[in-house]
Amino acid sequence: MQFNLLLLHVFLFSAVAGFSQVKDAFREGQDIANMEAKAAGLKQEALMTASNFSKASINFDINYLDCKWNVDPGVRYIQGSVKTGFTITERTNLIIFDLADELKVDSIRFRTGKISHYRPFDNSVIVNLGVFLDKGNKDAIEIFYHGIPPVTAPISSFTTSAHAGVPVLWTLSEPYGGRDWWPCKNGLNDKADSLDIAITTPEKYTSSTNGMLQSDVVLGGFRTTRWKHRYPIATYLVAFAATNYRVIQDQVKLGNITMPIMEHAYPEKANDFLNAASITKRTLQLLHNTFTPYPFIKERYGHTQFGFGGGMEHQTNSFMQNMSETLIVHEAAHQWFGNKITCGSWRDIWLNEGYATFCTNLNIEKNYPEATLLNTYRSQINFIASRPNGSVYVDDTTSVSRIFDSRLTYNKGGWVLQMLRWKLGDSAFFRATRNYLNDPALAYGYARTTDIKKHFEKVAATDLTEFFNDWVYGQGFPSYKLQWATGGGSWIQTTLSQITSDTSVKFFEMPVPIRFKNTFYDTTLVLNHTKNGQVDFFKIGFVPDSVFIDPKFKIVSANNTVTKAEIFPGSGNVVVFPNPVQDEFSVLLKNMTEGVLHLSLYNTSGQLVWRQRFGNFSGSDLFIIPSSNLAPGNYWLRVNKDEDPEIIRRVIK
Repeated sequence: MQFNLLLLHVFLFSAVAGFSQVKDAFREGQDIANMEAKAAGLKQEALMTASNFSKASINFDINYLDCKWNVDPGVRYIQGSVKTGFTITERTNLIIFDLADELKVDSIRFRTGKISHYRPFDNSVIVNLGVFLDKGNKDAIEIFYHGIPPVTAPISSFTTSAHAGVPVLWTLSEPYGGRDWWPCKNGLNDKADSLDIAITTPEKYTSSTNGMLQSDVVLGGFRTTRWKHRYPIATYLVAFAATNYRVIQDQVKLGNITMPIMEHAYPEKANDFLNAASITKRTLQLLHNTFTPYPFIKERYGHTQFGFGGGMEHQTNSFMQNMSETLIVHEAAHQWFGNKITCGSWRDIWLNEGYATFCTNLNIEKNYPEATLLNTYRSQINFIASRPNGSVYVDDTTSVSRIFDSRLTYNKGGWVLQMLRWKLGDSAFFRATRNYLNDPALAYGYARTTDIKKHFEKVAATDLTEFFNDWVYGQGFPSYKLQWATGGGSWIQTTLSQITSDTSVKFFEMPVPIRFKNTFYDTTLVLNHTKNGQVDFFKIGFVPDSVFIDPKFKIVSANNTVTKAEIFPGSGNVVVFPNPVQDEFSVLLKNMTEGVLHLSLYNTSGQLVWRQRFGNFSGSDLFIIPSSNLAPGNYWLRVNKDEDPEIIRRVIK
């Protein structure tokens, strides 16, 4: 009750101070209308580089944040201040922050005094510095504010709830919720280089936030915890929570470094966190060894329990609803993919969530039987293909549900990476990912889809434009139709076609694995599928009785069919196909008696253009004859077999 009365007192005093400050601005001759007009240009430019949910100007870069927040988990209310150190990027006397209209600005301090501001009722704060600052100037302002954060949907950015009858408060700002509870840049175009946070609560509560705990002081019935974080951080990754947490200290060995782990659990759920400790450590070691060192290795990692139905990868401190293995791996992966490198637009959120999904699959691959992995793959592909359309690239960033579409952003985004790994091979895939994470232009900053594409292309030395157009920007998936037939000996002919589930993609070029088996033998071959009706021939060493498309789930596809033809096309004991020919053609010999075999190819002038001799040939077999160097026209293939009559077939080029 004492804390609530203190907050009410602060609320009333701040409201009076804020009103007085606006009047002072008018007395000093500040033209608010002109201030808003000047700011309009800044806001419009910001909209193009951030999002419709950010009005913050881009004429300054944030260097440092010093945040002081006073909260009570039992009361939906926040009072505090945020000091922002910045560098001017364009000469100006105005800068704009995002802040919900429901939150009241009490005062703004700049250098040694207070300065004026204006609230245009668009969830922003226009700050008049009172002087012009040139490009490159470094300075700082501190915004004092208070209020009841707005209730937002479908994700509440500032939540008061309860667990086991005890109040709990947490924040969750992704994608647009930062402005709902603190003055910030709410877009994806700036990161603070460094962060200090002080959280004051009634003393019975413990708070948790980003970075390293510096102090925990109880004074006058209130507890203040101070935290320090010295890595670049995006706005939506700043968070805090408070309740009667049980704090669990642990550590993990990453290479030659022993790093602390700090967990904040509800007391009644503390055993869940203790039991999951080995999974957390194993996961950090897997990601550390597979990709790059843990991005915040000079500080720590940890989890904080909260009531949201899932998890949130707040930097160095993932907020967790539970401690399931999948959730542990997913949120830990975000420390690399999402936190170290953050998507530069919510259109590219698959870079965050797709890699997190990929890493949960990688964890299964490394720690569970293959059957478990294949069942996981099957379920994910079935989910992706449960609807015929939808792109990985987000087409509507005003819709939170579209941004975080489980089928597209998470599962199909993860499968874009699975298929790149399949297409390029493990060595190129993981090397490109490491190069991406280490790119000095991207590390601890922002990236777009084009950035990851460039890294894959550089390592693999191949153009991936078609792949990205099909699988990231395009929609749907292929349905394969395979027809196969046996020929002479152990030769197999396949004819592979596909239809696409959405008209945005006419054809998915992919390497398609085909499995051939019988009772005694089993082999898988890969067809580089580049056109419909593609015909390929293989000599596999046995006659199969069963054929399967993509048996170990390398490609997102659905409704695939396999049919068997009786035998290669054509009649007689010498069959030429395809005919007309292109770069090569095939000759199938069937049921030949034993003897020396001669194959000869003549042009219409009777000139010999190709010949090959085969000794002691008998039975059936298939021969591939090169024809790329042949001029267009008619040719004659002659088949001579000892005393047998000569067989002649016309070949058209």
